[in-house]
Parts: sequence; C-alpha cells; structure tokens
Amino acid sequence: MENVTSKIIVNSITMIRVIGTFLLPIASVILSTWGLIIYLIIILLTDAIDGFLARKLNSSTLFGSLLDTIADKLLGIAALAILTKYYFIMIFPIIIETFIMLINTRGALRGAITESSSIGKIKTWILGIAIVLGFLTISTPELLNNINNNILSAILNYINDNSHSIMNILASITAGAGLIVAYDYHSQIRKDTLKTKGEGFEIKNIKFKKKKEILFALFDTKFYNNTRNEPLINKIGEINYEKIKRK
Repeated sequence: MENVTSKIIVNSITMIRVIGTFLLPIASVILSTWGLIIYLIIILLTDAIDGFLARKLNSSTLFGSLLDTIADKLLGIAALAILTKYYFIMIFPIIIETFIMLINTRGALRGAITESSSIGKIKTWILGIAIVLGFLTISTPELLNNINNNILSAILNYINDNSHSIMNILASITAGAGLIVAYDYHSQIRKDTLKTKGEGFEIKNIKFKKKKEILFALFDTKFYNNTRNEPLINKIGEINYEKIKRK
C-alpha cells in the first residue's frame, strides 16, 4: 500500500474534524464568540484541505472516504444541535441530515453506489456556511458589546433585530438543500438496487472478504480509484453464488 505517510497525514486532518466535533459542545461554553466562530471555520476548512491533499498526494482511500463522510455528518448534526437550543427550527435540518444518512446506509446494504455526488458536496458547503452564520446570529448581543465600529455595529444590530427571520431563512435553505440531496440519493440508489437485485444481490448472500483483503480494500489507493463506481458492499465482500444455487 503506497504513500503511507501521505495517507496518515490526510486521514489525520479528517480526524481533527471528528475530534473537533466531539469537543464542540465544550468549545461552545469556554470559548469567546469570535473564538468559537474561528474554531468552527477551522474545523469546516479541514473538509476542503483533506480532500485537496488526498487528490494532490494521490492518497485517496475507501477508509478516508468513509471517515470523511462520517466526519461531515457528525459535525453538521452536532453544530445544528447546539443551534437548536436557541432556535428550535434548526431541528428540521437535523432531521433531514439524519434522513440522508439513513438513505445512504440502507442503500449501501442493498448494494447501491453511495459515493458523494456534486449536489451533496454543494449541500455540505451550504450547511457549513449556514452553521457559521447561525452561530454569528446567536452571538450578536455579545459581539455588540465589543464593537466600536459604526458600520459593524449597524450590521450586528440589524442581525440582532431580525435574528428570528435570519434563522428561519438559514433553516429553510439548509433543509431545502438537504431535501434535494435526499431525493437525488434516493433516485440513484433506487436505480442501483434494481440493477443489483437483478444480478442476484441480497445482503444475506454476501460473503465478507478476509481481514487482510478488507484492509487492502480500505487503504489501497489504486483499488479505491478503480472501484469508485462499484457498490460499497462489493468492495469488502462478494456475492456467494453457491448459496444462491442452494435456494
């Protein structure tokens, strides 16, 4: 498995996002307003950095792809949960994010290709921007006490006076983008599962590969690049046709 050092670097950056997500509730209590916003921006930027480095260093792997997806979902749901304490409407993007996660998980178990789409990546950035703006909105009272600039004060006063409307808009845009992505994934997964079902695919007929083969599938870049358009379950297992014949 080539580029071991590069893979460690790339996956470590993704792990920073995972660890940062678990520390987010603590950070929201102990950090200042600007500190928390900067903290969030740094965590969100790791999503772009790990992807860029993975391509630049030719270090993309199935493990990295799965870890990246999990990290994105955890961060989005954790940040939205904190915002929900202030504006309950943010519960709707959480429900939709959870729904997308369930769609993808079910699809993967049924033999669908669950690689993130372009629409999904755009939605992730929309969610990230909405989270930063949401935290900025709930923090305007504190920020106003520390701002002397007239223009900034006017902007923050406007945000503070219209905070409910702003949060409603952010929740609507985020939820709307999530629904579009959910429909896109559902449509693609439906096509994939119809195809794999015709080929005799059923989860009970899958025989998982040996430990050494699974590790190879998870961490080999060439294998990952060559199997991007294959179902996840096929990468770590194979259809047991002998079991099908015995039915």
